[in-house]
Amino acid sequence: MVGVAGIVAASVMTGSSAQAASGGGCSSYTEGSTTRGTYVDIKTCISAPSRGVGRPDAYFTLRSGHPSCKISIVVLRTGGSRVMSQKTHRCPSGGFRAKRFTAPDFRDSTHQGGEAYATFTQLTWSNGTNTLPYRSPWLKLP
Repeated sequence: MVGVAGIVAASVMTGSSAQAASGGGCSSYTEGSTTRGTYVDIKTCISAPSRGVGRPDAYFTLRSGHPSCKISIVVLRTGGSRVMSQKTHRCPSGGFRAKRFTAPDFRDSTHQGGEAYATFTQLTWSNGTNTLPYRSPWLKLP
């Protein structure tokens, strides 16, 4: 994921550690034109299903006729851009709507409090070009 570490390093998170998860959720993005085969809707998410556990996922819509591609999902932590979870999926052929892709849940037993986590998703097309590394809202684990 080109440039993701720099994006996270430039993001500043302040505040004290909360007793419950705060933040998280989803951010939605659209790339391309509805008249081209590379039209894509991306919804990048992060949540806390239980105390101290983060869950990344993303939902993609691609029009039929899209070129072959790969979907990368990476979770980064503030304060050094540590990779907490990652997985790359091959795009299914043909069109699909709101298809869910995941990376493994993560637990951060070494955090000192106050860190935040975000899911970054990126499409890599067969010609080698990439979408931007789209980011979920920040999540603080309890």
